[in-house]
Amino acid sequence: MIEAVLVVQTKAHPGREDDFDDWYTNIHFRDALRFRGSVTAQRFALSADQPIALPAQYDWQCLAFYDVFDPERFSREHWENALTPRMMVTTAIDDSTLEDYHYYPLAFRNTDPDTAHSGGVIFEQFNAADGKDTDLRAWYGDEYLPAAARRPGVQTAGFLMFRTFGQMIPTQPQYRYVGIYKVNSADAWKGWKDAPELSASPLIDQTSLLVTHWDRLTEKFTKDDVQHPTSQGLAAEERARARMGDDVMTGGTEKLGTA
Repeated sequence: MIEAVLVVQTKAHPGREDDFDDWYTNIHFRDALRFRGSVTAQRFALSADQPIALPAQYDWQCLAFYDVFDPERFSREHWENALTPRMMVTTAIDDSTLEDYHYYPLAFRNTDPDTAHSGGVIFEQFNAADGKDTDLRAWYGDEYLPAAARRPGVQTAGFLMFRTFGQMIPTQPQYRYVGIYKVNSADAWKGWKDAPELSASPLIDQTSLLVTHWDRLTEKFTKDDVQHPTSQGLAAEERARARMGDDVMTGGTEKLGTA
């Protein structure tokens, strides 16, 4: 049973994008899924097609979701192993700001259980207006999410919130709530054009509202993929580790939680 989704937004240092992607997909995913507490992981890249204008300072390049059944255990494994041979981190990553938080499900819909997710993601981030958290959760879960799940191309819809329990880093995220919509149509993002239902809601702090569209970057990795890898998977990991060599970070664990 999935207890939380670890949401990770990342970016590479300029000119190091290929090094970063090779490390994340072929090394980091496999290292993380070898830890206890995790189930699956998948990456997405920021799309050229966006439903609303992005802030000028927005520069995240990649989005990853980890399905987690034991957030506390998964976080502890990271604390104990970060920057060791069990979890080496490339210098290609820009870790100046960590966006790495567990979000806990409040509502979920699967519009077509017989069809696998094969496309991208619409990612909503927002906070409640002052004093409106309870009303927001009721409206979003009972009214907004079911309607959004019926938009063309939507395969699954999820509404999640941040809790302090089991977090990997000892900071608060900018957004308390997220909506995750996995889509199977390249045009599904158009259903969020200008996000009228969200931007008009008095329950949402409008200064916090952000809706982004992400293209599929990798297949979904599972724990079985790393515990029982194919020859192709093993070769990809070995090649990536040889490419990275000793070009790895040696400091920065102070940014992680310690309790």
